Amino acid sequence: MKLTKFIRINTLIMVYLMFFSSYAQKITKDNIVNKLQEKYRFTNDIKKYTVTYKFTSLNPYQSHNYKHPEDKVNGYGIYTIEIDKEKKEYFTHDRSQFPGNFVFEFKHFKNSEKAVSYDVNGVIRGKRLRLLKKNAFEKENKRAGEVLSFEKVADLLNGYKKGDDLKIKIDKNNDLTTIVHTTIDKIRNTYTFDIKSLRLMTLESTEDNSIVDFKNYVIKNGIEYAKDLVIYKKNKLNANVSVESFEKTMGIAASKFAIPYGYVLPLKNQTISSEITQIANNIYLINTTNNSRFILFKVIDSEIMVFGAPLSEKISNKIIGLIENKFPTKNIKYVFVSHPHSDHISGLVPYAKNGTTIIADDYTIEAIRSFPNFKETIDSFKFKTIENKQSINGVRFYVLENEHSLKQSFAYFKNEEIIYEGDFLEVPADNSIATHISNVEKQFIEFVRKEKLKIKRIVQHHRNSNVTTDIMNKYYNMN
Repeated sequence: MKLTKFIRINTLIMVYLMFFSSYAQKITKDNIVNKLQEKYRFTNDIKKYTVTYKFTSLNPYQSHNYKHPEDKVNGYGIYTIEIDKEKKEYFTHDRSQFPGNFVFEFKHFKNSEKAVSYDVNGVIRGKRLRLLKKNAFEKENKRAGEVLSFEKVADLLNGYKKGDDLKIKIDKNNDLTTIVHTTIDKIRNTYTFDIKSLRLMTLESTEDNSIVDFKNYVIKNGIEYAKDLVIYKKNKLNANVSVESFEKTMGIAASKFAIPYGYVLPLKNQTISSEITQIANNIYLINTTNNSRFILFKVIDSEIMVFGAPLSEKISNKIIGLIENKFPTKNIKYVFVSHPHSDHISGLVPYAKNGTTIIADDYTIEAIRSFPNFKETIDSFKFKTIENKQSINGVRFYVLENEHSLKQSFAYFKNEEIIYEGDFLEVPADNSIATHISNVEKQFIEFVRKEKLKIKRIVQHHRNSNVTTDIMNKYYNMN
């Protein structure tokens, strides 16, 4: 009798608990926001912190082999960001590595006195400082928050406080709740949470057409966050992020705001316009984007050969216009492409529309044919495949297998003793000697020496249009 009564009482308790448990799962806009506010209340106390994360790009058209962007030889970055929200100060150490052991390393910061960036190894900017804009802290604070799951939830809750539009959808079958947050700027962010843990699982944003999956949650020093992020752009896998460490701090050490000896500010308001400059007989140079990228072209009778088609259709249209204005009776017959990275091929469509033939090695042509941006226009492209040491109109082309791109070529103007190259050499514009040399640069310099090429001038596609043999050798010998 007592046993029966005991069973009855426990059954009633179970039914009672099940009822209220079921009731508790009925999520509305008010109670889910309240629950999130309770769980993520700790974000209000995170004013000073440091985060280190690894960013691995999966962009086929910045890879060694566009067919295998997942290979370890490809690029990644290790970034450490220190934030002080109270003082609106930050310090960041960015170290990016690209195929071929190109290492680009920068430190930048903003405090109450200055906001500057400098090149640690001097590979890109040499000893020139770069002044940062007034919103440098806001941009870096946002950047740090992009990899921290709890900061993304804080963005949502702050938007709720401001009265932004929130719409909630419940998926009971999968224990998920979705909150669609539309900002005053009409950006739509869709947050998907696990109902039981209230962990952010996915964030989809119309701001950059991205979807981010937050995975492998950990708890460190009482703070829970997703260790791994998988990023999709335009529904394609774009990158992986791993949060290596996160910790609250007492602030940023004053020593990190010191600029190393020898760095100087560039001249103010120094803007270089795009214009044509003759550098040898029938060979001309165009500075396309304020000393950032250089294009060459050669005039042969009634025809013109162009070397380089970077970045965008807009830039190529500008280049074509400059050439046609100077030589209105001549036809641009060829455009040379050194390798199939996106920043070297994205300007090809205007040339294709003009009937210009693209000169490149077989691997580069294959990659161009597969480039998604050319899907609608590729049938209009004309190609001429070059072989190693092949000459066209007095220009000799060398095609090298290398670590940066499966194949990469450069052009040698024998009579003028000029080389035009894409990503074989990275001497900064001020001709200072960097403290790191990549594997690809070593290979290139050793190849030039082996072939005994006479050189007066190397025109880099990037940043420096006049690298002498002496500078090249000094760079190699000091590294």
